[in-house]
This record gives sequence, C-alpha cells and structure tokens, in this order.
Amino acid sequence: MIHGRGFLIGMLVAGVLAVALALLAAGGQGAQATDGILYVDADAPGANDGTSWWDAFLELYDALAVAGSGDQIWVAEGTYKPTDGSDRAASFQMVNGVAIYGGFDPSVGDIEWEDRDWVQNVTILSGDLDGDDIPPFGNNVENSYHVFHHPAGTALDSSAILDGFTISGGSADGAYPYDRGGGMANDESSPTLSNVTFWGNSAAAGGGMANDDSSPRLSNCTFADNSTSSGGGGMYNWHSSPVLTGCTFSANWAAAGGGGIYNGDGSAPTLNNCTFAENTTDQAGGGMLNSSSSPTLTGCTFSGNSATGSGGGMTNYFSSPALTGCTFVDNSTNGGGGGMIYRDSMPTLTDCTFTSNSAGYGGGIYNFENAAPVLDRCIFADNTANSSGGGMYNVDGSSPA
Repeated sequence: MIHGRGFLIGMLVAGVLAVALALLAAGGQGAQATDGILYVDADAPGANDGTSWWDAFLELYDALAVAGSGDQIWVAEGTYKPTDGSDRAASFQMVNGVAIYGGFDPSVGDIEWEDRDWVQNVTILSGDLDGDDIPPFGNNVENSYHVFHHPAGTALDSSAILDGFTISGGSADGAYPYDRGGGMANDESSPTLSNVTFWGNSAAAGGGMANDDSSPRLSNCTFADNSTSSGGGGMYNWHSSPVLTGCTFSANWAAAGGGGIYNGDGSAPTLNNCTFAENTTDQAGGGMLNSSSSPTLTGCTFSGNSATGSGGGMTNYFSSPALTGCTFVDNSTNGGGGGMIYRDSMPTLTDCTFTSNSAGYGGGIYNFENAAPVLDRCIFADNTANSSGGGMYNVDGSSPA
C-alpha cells in the first residue's frame, strides 16, 4: 500500500488527469450543456459558462461556438450582436442538430419551457454594432452585413432550428456575397425558422432574407419594414424553394420589384395561409414578383400592396404560379394589373377573389404578350381601371380560359 505524502500526490495527479481527459472529450471546452441545454443571458451574474441561468453565457456567439448536435440553446430576453467589435462581416451561424430558442426571462421567473413567451420577452439578434440606429434604416453604415450568414458549405438542413427571435439591423450593402440577405443569407442551406420576426433589415437584394439554392422552412414568421435597392424587400429567392406557412409580409419596400417577395431563376416556393399587406415597389410586384418561377400559393391574402410600374399585388414574367383560395383586395398600380399582371405566363387560379383593386389597365388582372391564365370559380368585384378593363384586360395575343 502507498501511504502518506506519496498517496496524496498520487490522488492529486489522478484528479488532474481526469479533468484533462474530460476537457479533451469536450473538445477543449470546459462548459457542457446541462441536459442538452446551453443558457444565454446578457444579465447572468455567475460563472458565464452556459451551464445554468445563473451561470449563463453572456453572448449567443459563445454558446454557438460550443454547441453540438442534439443541444438546445435557450436565450433570455435582451439584445445580442454577432460581435463585440466592429467587423461588419461578423454574423451568427446556425448549426445542424442545434435548436436555438428565445423568449425566456429569468428576471421574472420565465425559466422553464412552458414559461417561454417570445412576444413579452422580446429577444433581439441585432446587426447594429454601434447601437446607434435610427429605426428603421438610419445610422446603419457600420452595421453587420448579415445578422445570420450561411455561405455555401455550411449545408444547413431542417435540423438547424431558430425559434422565437426578432432579427434586425442587418445591412448588406457590400460586394458579393455581402450584398444580399441583411437579416439572413442562405446559400445551399435550408434551416427551420418559427416565430421569427425580420424587422428593419436592408440589402441590395433580399432585405429580410435571401435564399440561393436553398429551401428553408418558415412558420409564423413576420417580415416587416425591410428594404432593398433591387428585388425582394422582405425575401429574395434565387433558384430556391422555401416553404412558408402562416407568414406575414408587411410594409416592405423594393426599388426594382417584389416589395414582399422576389422569386427568380426557377424558384418554386410554397406558401400556405400567408399575408401580404402594404408592401410597395417603385417598379413591379408590390406584394410579389415572379420571374421564370412557379410558386404555389394556397389561402394567401394580398391586401393594400402597391406598385408604381405594374402589378400592385403580384407580377409574373414567364412564370406559372398556381393559386388556390387566394384573395386580392385594395391593391393598386399606376400601370397594368391592380391585383395581378401576367406576361408570357401560364398560371392557374382556383377559387380566387379580386375585390376593389385599381390600375391604369386591368383593375383586377392584366394579361399581355401571350399570357394564358386558367381561372376556375374566381370572383371579380368592384375593381376599377382608369383606362380599360375594370375586371380584366387582355392584349397582345393573351388567351385566358
């Protein structure tokens, strides 16, 4: 047997080795998710190692740095930025197999899953690095290009989850790839988002979100007061097919088209029970612009959208959207198609309603250059045109059925 000082030294060495082996097993990180949960709270007073609300990480990026597949990250109310410095290229990045949940508040006892309330406990992920923005777009020249950036190679799938946050202050005004997706830019990445609000983000394309070869799934998400100097004030899709359920696009603006959403290059998004309200563009497609794309819309509403050029509610170029049970009301344009305009397109509309839309030509729908829409059980009521076609106007070889 080993006795005395030799025995104590042996025990200490064994303890040190055990700790070292544990750290190596954890990838060199001391903090481990307790029951698979890492905690983030900007006001946590403890050790800030993420193991409890008391000892929560102060920053979300610290939790993301150690999270692994199967972990959850719970985030308390407050504002979190992708860096504490001034690097505009800094951004958050989701992780496959990791779910990030906002809406907690330990200061009022909202610490359990059933206490989570992302409406009352607002959890903001912000690109306003200097904290001096004048909402929605003032003083944002130093802001992060993207609040979230998932470049090619990230390869996110639906197991990467973001739920219960407000994303704001992204300003993608740089050179490619820092020119699109102020709130979130996805390239060959398809995460899952629920209960997320994109507010006050801007970009050259896709003020709120930009998807390139990506198919994210969004439910109960809101895009409000986002802007772009080209297409897609709320969302920009390029060869992408996102799925949106119960989402709202409100008061977004696009200079070149698609105040709410721009779909291009074979995009085929699916939208169920989504709302487009008060979105605007200086050119075409106040609510949505489709270019060589085929979205599917069911139970969607376009209300109060406007376009200076054409297509107050929706504009379609060489596209074949399919709409079922959709409503277009109080949309307007100075040009053609208060509710909708088609050019060289073959859409299908079933059980759709066009009410109180207004335009220069075709208050409800304007078809030109060989457009061939098929309409089944659709209603046109109280639409107006300054020139011709209060309900529908067809020119240049168009042949609606």
